[in-house]
Amino acid sequence: MAATEPSQVIEQFTECFNSGDLEGLASLYEDGAAFIPEPGTVSSDAAGLRAALQGFLETKGTVTIVSTSAVVKGDLALTHSHWRLDIPGGEAMEHTSAEVARRQPDGTWKYAIDNPYGGEVLG
Repeated sequence: MAATEPSQVIEQFTECFNSGDLEGLASLYEDGAAFIPEPGTVSSDAAGLRAALQGFLETKGTVTIVSTSAVVKGDLALTHSHWRLDIPGGEAMEHTSAEVARRQPDGTWKYAIDNPYGGEVLG
């Protein structure tokens, strides 16, 4: 199911992640999308994106979205999510993300930029 609203990209990311669906996750990004797998690193090619997403999936964790926001201007949307990743064994990660989604020619929305760590890139 394609996202017809920017907030649906966040919802679909959560569903795909929690079901371990790498193909579904990768389909949420437009060609050439920028992904920040860790602060200080940017991947903007398909192979790098898939490798980074696979790395997150290998945690076998469960993502929970605590809260989201979206500001839409034309064909662009700035979204933020407060998310938590619970990893088996008791580990957890919690961050506030920042993403830019873009309306595609078919009317669906995909990530153009995905920064799961939000302001932490500022160091």
